[in-house]
Amino acid sequence: MKKTYILIIMLWVMMALSFTCVAHADQSINLHYNGKSYVLQKDSLITKNGEYYFDADEMAEVFGLKLIFDSMGKTLTIHDGESDSTYYISPLDYSIVSLKSKRPNTPEKINGSIYFPIGFIEEKFNTIVKYDKKSDSIYFLPNKDLKTFTNIKHSYSLNIPDYVSFDLTGSFDGFSEDLIVLSDKNQEFTYAINCDKLDSLSIAGMRMILNDYDSTDEQIFNQINNYTKSYFRAMQDLYKSEFLFSGTDSLLSESNIKIFADTNESVYGQSSDLVIYNTMKSDRYSSSEETHILITIPIYSKLSIYTLSINGKKGFLRKENIDKILGLINALKIEGLPHTSNSLKALADNKIISAANLGIYPPLGKTIFEYTEYKNPGQNYSISYPSVFLPYLQNQIIDSNDYTSFKMDYNNYFSISVENTQNPDTAIKEKTDLLKQSINKRITVKEEGNVILSSREFYRLNYETYEGSDTYHVLSYYIVNGSKLYTIELNSRFRTPSEEIINAFLEIVKSIRFTESTKIEQPLNINFRKYMNDYEGYSFYYPENWNLSDVSKDINFDRLFMQIPEYSGAIEICVNESECLITASPEEILELFASGKANDFSKYTKNYYAPYSGRISKVLNISSKIESNIVYIYRLINYLDESDRHKIGYCINIIRNNKVYTLFISISDYLSTNGYLLDKNLDYAVNYITQSFTLEETNEFFKRAESGKQKGRKLAFLEHYFKLVLGKSTTIPYARYLDTNDDVLLYISNCSGAGAYRLKLNYDNKNLEITSALAQDEAINYAKNKLLDMYNDKVIHDIESAPDNMTVTIKYSNTVTSPVFTKNYFIDVLPSKSGFYIQLIRNYTAAQLKDEIQSCLENYLMTKVDIHLSGSGYLNKFLQTGKLETQYMGISAQYNNRFGYFFLKIDPYADNISISKFISSNEVEEKLKNYYSSPYSDLSFVEYTIEDTNKFELNVHLFSKSTSTDVVHNLTVEFDEKTCEIMFGS
Repeated sequence: MKKTYILIIMLWVMMALSFTCVAHADQSINLHYNGKSYVLQKDSLITKNGEYYFDADEMAEVFGLKLIFDSMGKTLTIHDGESDSTYYISPLDYSIVSLKSKRPNTPEKINGSIYFPIGFIEEKFNTIVKYDKKSDSIYFLPNKDLKTFTNIKHSYSLNIPDYVSFDLTGSFDGFSEDLIVLSDKNQEFTYAINCDKLDSLSIAGMRMILNDYDSTDEQIFNQINNYTKSYFRAMQDLYKSEFLFSGTDSLLSESNIKIFADTNESVYGQSSDLVIYNTMKSDRYSSSEETHILITIPIYSKLSIYTLSINGKKGFLRKENIDKILGLINALKIEGLPHTSNSLKALADNKIISAANLGIYPPLGKTIFEYTEYKNPGQNYSISYPSVFLPYLQNQIIDSNDYTSFKMDYNNYFSISVENTQNPDTAIKEKTDLLKQSINKRITVKEEGNVILSSREFYRLNYETYEGSDTYHVLSYYIVNGSKLYTIELNSRFRTPSEEIINAFLEIVKSIRFTESTKIEQPLNINFRKYMNDYEGYSFYYPENWNLSDVSKDINFDRLFMQIPEYSGAIEICVNESECLITASPEEILELFASGKANDFSKYTKNYYAPYSGRISKVLNISSKIESNIVYIYRLINYLDESDRHKIGYCINIIRNNKVYTLFISISDYLSTNGYLLDKNLDYAVNYITQSFTLEETNEFFKRAESGKQKGRKLAFLEHYFKLVLGKSTTIPYARYLDTNDDVLLYISNCSGAGAYRLKLNYDNKNLEITSALAQDEAINYAKNKLLDMYNDKVIHDIESAPDNMTVTIKYSNTVTSPVFTKNYFIDVLPSKSGFYIQLIRNYTAAQLKDEIQSCLENYLMTKVDIHLSGSGYLNKFLQTGKLETQYMGISAQYNNRFGYFFLKIDPYADNISISKFISSNEVEEKLKNYYSSPYSDLSFVEYTIEDTNKFELNVHLFSKSTSTDVVHNLTVEFDEKTCEIMFGS
């Protein structure tokens, strides 16, 4: 309750900071006591050592006291009309740091005057003292049985009923007249009154924001009131993001909000807004849900906005508490407004109150619910589902691939996905085969086969999969209608679904009805332009008023972004080229890309791009096909971008001859409703682009395939150009972008003009301009001299150069008789108009890198080490992904009958290998125990063993408590570069 309450107050504070400009007196303080108001001089209140003190003479006037000070005896006698009290007074030495804790709570002499400490006033006069520093208002309130509170700043009085207590906790100067909180004595709810007072400056500020100088002040005031509602919408958006992407952390956390009433009521004779809503915070260990009533009362005559906030735990809206709430509302009297008995229609609506008390996820067994029909005319079906289920993740931006889902409760949701199929007879088998391949060893099929429901045949697949200790239960029903494959699926996170959930889901499956297509293709005035990459052999169409730009950071590949004039920043459409570094069959490639996450693709590809990589995301549906050894993979993805904005995405990967061509479409959630794009022109254009994205067998592509060339088209163009200028033998062994993708550095070899060239390249217009150059011989000689300086304390046996590759190799030893070492360096040249800069970057071979890793660990551990690398050809793949960059590598090591994993930093610029982290076998075991530590898990950790052939594969032995059987999970060890920690994959 407290978190939600704080959030609401924060939102209102933001609003107040935006618009409230209240002037305060600089030289006086307003004090309120016993129904009277007093104006004190500013210096009547002072602070010393964090304590507040009031001038004694001022307090004598407030409390009707007579003070007699005996300067000789240093005593102060206080006459209150009934009794006398005498106190010893002495000047305080505030240089003593510990004075505060030693002084008694008595009057004190400060700077020649007598002062009463706050604590003394509270004890002596049975009061609670509160100070609003913002408005310089002080309240002396009775320390018990406060019957009435009068708010001077906001001109209201509140009769306090016996069933609530006024919240006067907190420090003396932490009080605010803007926010008053009362608590039900039975701890059922809290009741807060928040006031925001505006003035002419507030009105003027809003006029400036709106650029509206014609509307009346009252109209501008109403605009301010409307503006405050945006904070509530912002809170809804926050909850929505946490709801849609719940379960992405280790606690499977979820937040949710549900509105039960959003109405207009008359309160104190004013048109007011009333919202009743519930909020929920859940994780795998606990869940809490609260009900909130928010009443906003704008009063133009007072230039004020009053807000009443009532918060309690779910179910607290019983009749006795509703009566209490109404009593509190009627106990508030605002000056200048009619005081009539207020009754709220929303609180009298049994349907609203019952729904709020049942909560966001009403228990199915205790609820009589209505059914709602969900129609999807674009995909030709409808279903009926209990109206208490909540719309969940949806993505319907593509006609050929569709997904919608509904949350049943914290643990369960059901979904309907639709995809076009070219082979209806085999579509279900292909879909289930892909599922089993992508989940790989993590799947246990419990049941599968054909079933009849409502006189129709479905294919039923009931399986379990796991992540760590959590078992995910999935029940799927597949059916084909025409050229579409429909999958209706129940997903349960870590608890098996209850009988009520399963029965409700089966009723949903039975309810599916197939309809005739009602989608009418309207002729749209959109002209398309074809983009053809002859060299790579792919093409697509895009609207001719959109701009296409290449933003690639690697000269070997293109990355084309479509710039859409109407939707700058809201839509991202990108076509990207990348390369798969693994030699595998189409079936193996399909399994790899279907099962992997976007974060993993960079491990076995070069230049792969996915905007959701590293972001919180959920892949909603995957479909695929293999045709003529070409792999096609289609994904629907919803994710949060770097600003935590909800994005709806669609991705096509086409993989041919280890080249990966990707179309990615990302659209901001606010451009859609229920997953559908609102703009019909945009919808048409997006679908046209996706349908047109294809491979073509062009002449240029065939020539390239026959020649075996792997270079991209920009490098091919540059090499062709320099062959014409410098001779047919000319080659370009190396090229890269520098500051921008038109600023290029390339090395030219096998010709008289060999060297390093810096040039400006406009590939679209086939223009280039050489801005500076360095001859190859000069670069080689400079590199050799630099090596001599670097190894001047070694015995140098030889320095060789390979000009065509721009590398130099040194052979050296520590002494004349010690072993000879060989190191190869790449010459990194950056020419400019004023000269050039050369840096030698270590160029490892796979064998050298492995040897130097082993040497590094043996020097560190002072013993012989047996190292193992992850996967076949791992070093070669590691070197291919960016040999001129600092990289991290995980290796396993055995030494002295011990075992562990090392996380290494390999810096080719510094020619250095360093250890970032070591994880021992005991730490691995502890991490596995934590991995399987869920209290909801049926599995308990026993032990783990390491595969003999691959030290990065673990066989985790577990015990099932429900079946009293042994279970083995196969996990992989992976490394997180950000944390230098190991992770477990499946």
